[in-house]
Amino acid sequence: MPAAKSKNKKRSRSAILDVEEASSSKRVKSDSTDPPSSNQGLVYQMQEKFCLATAYKDAKLSRCTSCSRRNGMDTCRFRDIRFIIRDAAGACRGIGFKNKPAETSGRVVFPESWNLDLRKGHVDTIKRAIAAGLLPVLQREIQHLEQKDTICRPREVDVRATCDTCLTSLFSLSWMCRLCGREACADCYAKLSSIHPNSTPASAPKDRRDPERRLIACVPRESHTFQQFFPISRFEEPELRAAVKEMSDILNYDKRAGPSRERTPPTRIPELCYPTPLDASSSLANLDLLASVVAAHPHIPGTGRPSVHPETKPSISTPPTPEPLSPNQRTPTKMPLSAGDVIPLVKVETTTPPHDIEVATTSSTSEPVSSPLLPISPSTSASELSRDTQRLKSKSPALSTKLITPEDDIPFHPTVTFSDSTLTEDIFRQVWAEGRPLVVKGVLDKFHIKWTPQYFIEKYSDHGCMVVDCVTEAKREVTVGWFFAMFGKYSERDDSRIWKLKDWPPSTDFKSAFPELYEDFARAVPIPSYCRRDGVLNIASHFPSNAVGPDLGPKMYNALATEDAEGSKGTTRLHMDMADAVNMMVHAEPCADGTLGGARWDLFRAEDAPAIRKFLCDHFKLANGLDPIHSQQFYLDKQLRAELYAKTGVRSHRVIQRQGEAVFIPAGCAHQVCNLSDCIKVAADFVSPENIERCARLTEEFRAQNLERMWKEDVLQLQTMMWYAWVSCSRSGVVRST
Repeated sequence: MPAAKSKNKKRSRSAILDVEEASSSKRVKSDSTDPPSSNQGLVYQMQEKFCLATAYKDAKLSRCTSCSRRNGMDTCRFRDIRFIIRDAAGACRGIGFKNKPAETSGRVVFPESWNLDLRKGHVDTIKRAIAAGLLPVLQREIQHLEQKDTICRPREVDVRATCDTCLTSLFSLSWMCRLCGREACADCYAKLSSIHPNSTPASAPKDRRDPERRLIACVPRESHTFQQFFPISRFEEPELRAAVKEMSDILNYDKRAGPSRERTPPTRIPELCYPTPLDASSSLANLDLLASVVAAHPHIPGTGRPSVHPETKPSISTPPTPEPLSPNQRTPTKMPLSAGDVIPLVKVETTTPPHDIEVATTSSTSEPVSSPLLPISPSTSASELSRDTQRLKSKSPALSTKLITPEDDIPFHPTVTFSDSTLTEDIFRQVWAEGRPLVVKGVLDKFHIKWTPQYFIEKYSDHGCMVVDCVTEAKREVTVGWFFAMFGKYSERDDSRIWKLKDWPPSTDFKSAFPELYEDFARAVPIPSYCRRDGVLNIASHFPSNAVGPDLGPKMYNALATEDAEGSKGTTRLHMDMADAVNMMVHAEPCADGTLGGARWDLFRAEDAPAIRKFLCDHFKLANGLDPIHSQQFYLDKQLRAELYAKTGVRSHRVIQRQGEAVFIPAGCAHQVCNLSDCIKVAADFVSPENIERCARLTEEFRAQNLERMWKEDVLQLQTMMWYAWVSCSRSGVVRST
């Protein structure tokens, strides 16, 4: 649908003018409307080029920071908002700034199709989530817009506008210096207002990376004061006010409706509990023991069994009690969602407390075990389980003789696992709303391309790439063929280097670099409405195609095997992603000892992040300001995990990811990975309606890091993304249900 031009009348308010008389260097302020074509013989010339353009040479314009640095990655800060006042003879009489909002409609190209047709249910979900997160910001923006001397500029599409001090993306409530064009977010402007006006670059901190120095620095021999900054707005006022009204109506309606407005879950998901403890001295010493245990609990948790251990707070509702079997019935009455849809794996411990034996989807084992082992349904008999177990043994001999034993004494949270064939979007949303990680198995069959080392050697052998050592972070330029040729050849490699090829391709868009792999990923990824780039419930999918949006992938993560021993740095150190993420393992070599390959994940709950930070700061005596998670410098080995649990009670979701399995990581969940074998993975970020608040919290945390050290730019642009999604849904023609 083509963008419609706004028919609303433009605002008219006093323009900001710095009139410089030709015969004097004295500057005076003058009130006027936005520049007309002529006024009392004066001509208003809009600056349509960069500051150093020949056309403006006689005006002796102050150069903006971009033009001064000749930064090719930036655009002139004053272009299309600053004008030159000339008399009838063409002499410069002064300069001014535009104060009428420019139309953004027509400048941006919104998407018109998604993986599914955009429907009322999608619009409801998206707008309700955005209203809760964006309404307070837009209400403040109206007050910002109403200030005297507000400078108006259209929202940028060719660059990503960020605060020059903290690198946070600029969406609203920003301020601009009229001398150098530097922009500051509301928080940095508040900081500037608190700095003594006599501060100069000479008296400011010497380190150019220091945020205060970046904030104070202006044009040469000048320093910023808050009086030089004027409010900037990128909104059209009628559109802004209409959005605020609709968002208020949505939230007020939901508040009046109360609990009845909440979506009723269409199905109930089995709760994960702990079975009765088993005698570790039992003579059953193979995987048939697992079949017997699970067969004895056709519905998990079974009635009369011990309840969840107090330390584990289940996040999924308990299923209804199954009807008793009649004499002629062989299977129980089918529930809306059977226990077979959530695939458990029994973990047998050598200790006796109930919480040490979990019905979980992964196993903490000294010998890697497929995760999960078997799809268990209420009707599965012990003999059927035994046959399935024998079939599994025949495929993986390494699994046939070893009892599943604990790797260590650190308990883990149970992790819900689904089969891709049974996981629906409604079920996913219920689990995802709890903010817990989950695993989806059986995704490999949907791929049409075999993502093997041989495939990449044949297709991209001569392509250059940069590999990084997992331990020392040393970098090396190699070819794709050289890297993938090492896969599976454990005895031939140098043990001192554990190479990984991460974020591949690093700068090129995955779709452009590997179009056939992009299509294959889009075809196979679970829950495509959330995870695909064009997923209808992925907030990022509504970003205009001609604007500089976030690169959310997919990207490939390829790495050699490493050890999870004491002092290990793992494959990927403890960190948080900027948004939600899904990671699919498309290939795993067998381990060096011939056992089943894969990767070991530790995923921590979002609410445990403060305790983890404090533990790491205390343990490593970190300097103030360094975030031990966002710095990505630490890996919690076995000893550190044990200390963390002993001191704080924090434990992880332990997942052993195998080939053909996808791990979903909610935004805000710290996680780390250790490859048990050489692995090829592909991952993508997405922004779900359920986790907007967590993404916003991460944006603030990243901003705090940028104030300590120049770290990374706010590429997610969450608030801008939410606004574009709101406008996209509004202009789609799909009406919200009421």
